[in-house]
Amino acid sequence: MITAGFTLIGRGNWSGGETYLRNMLGVISHELAGKVKAKLFLTPAQAEKIGSSMNAFLASPPIVDARVGGFGRGRSVVRALATGSDAEAATIMQAEGVDVVFEPAQFYGNRFPIPVVSWIPDFQHRRLPHLFSRSMWWRRDLGFRLQTSGRRIILLSSDDARRDCETYYPAARGKTAVVRFAIDLDPAPHVARQADVIARYELPERYFYLPNQFWSHKNHAIVIKALAHIAANGGLEKVAPVILTGRTDNPYNPQHFEQLMASAREAGVSSHFRHLGLVPYEDVFGLNAASDALINPSLFEGWSTTVEEAKALGTRMLLSDIGLHREQAPNATFFPTGDSAALASAMLTVSQGPALVRETAEKLRADHAARRQIYADALLDAFQRAAARR
Repeated sequence: MITAGFTLIGRGNWSGGETYLRNMLGVISHELAGKVKAKLFLTPAQAEKIGSSMNAFLASPPIVDARVGGFGRGRSVVRALATGSDAEAATIMQAEGVDVVFEPAQFYGNRFPIPVVSWIPDFQHRRLPHLFSRSMWWRRDLGFRLQTSGRRIILLSSDDARRDCETYYPAARGKTAVVRFAIDLDPAPHVARQADVIARYELPERYFYLPNQFWSHKNHAIVIKALAHIAANGGLEKVAPVILTGRTDNPYNPQHFEQLMASAREAGVSSHFRHLGLVPYEDVFGLNAASDALINPSLFEGWSTTVEEAKALGTRMLLSDIGLHREQAPNATFFPTGDSAALASAMLTVSQGPALVRETAEKLRADHAARRQIYADALLDAFQRAAARR
């Protein structure tokens, strides 16, 4: 039995990171029961924020300690560079019997006494450097150089990311592990409540769903341009509207959401570009399940949670033509990231064709269970490889 130690990803302020951690803890507690157990380390503020929402996935209640906020961060990184180890984190985790530490956007040192699995979600700063300030770029890059320099196992979510990692950071070669996460989701109840979701949010019977957070690389602007293209060539009544959810706060570009909404108004397509706000997590699944198709126009992804949700729910997809999307959902419909006319054509084809007929619940469950087991097996292998380096 391997005891794996975790902290919150992104200090608890990144919804994608929280979803990733929740899914990982879920697969540990279910598919890997008896092989791996998880212990979660939180600050008091983090414990208050998430409450008991992750307790069911843990071997014991979270370890709450104010010092957790400094694990692998700030001054602890300086000490880890000087001494080879974040001694305070090591002491606390060793006292809890941790065998392997999961290290996201942290650095515990290259002589940390507990084996480390370091998660790098993506290499966006290398692919899209213009979206990063010089200081942000270097901070991110230096962190990845540190993480790939030691003996830790580097956990990546795709072959696309593995190729990037081994190209940009050659020291990672031979230490990478590709673990394609699969969410924990029973499609049946969400598919069954389609009518309820449509009525509650006052939606049309057919619509496209776009649940991405409003960050620049998510490329919402191309959807507005596609709708404008359709409006200029025969009218919006020919296409289903796009329903959006997701966080609007963008610390790197605070005006981004309002600029997008203004752009939709100026293009005369705001009626077909409707944002519902930040909806309850269960309703994200319901909205996906009730939609005619998911749209993900992103310029870059590490491994898309929204695509995983659509796969689990049997929702068809219109995806930007990037390597990751091709790997994650090879049967989707693809459009070039900068070609709004191509997206418009795909949207019209779906809107004017027959409504989506999903696979049976039994087929969706079976496909999802298979993906989930592949995820569990790859995760166990990564932890075992790390533990063997003790």
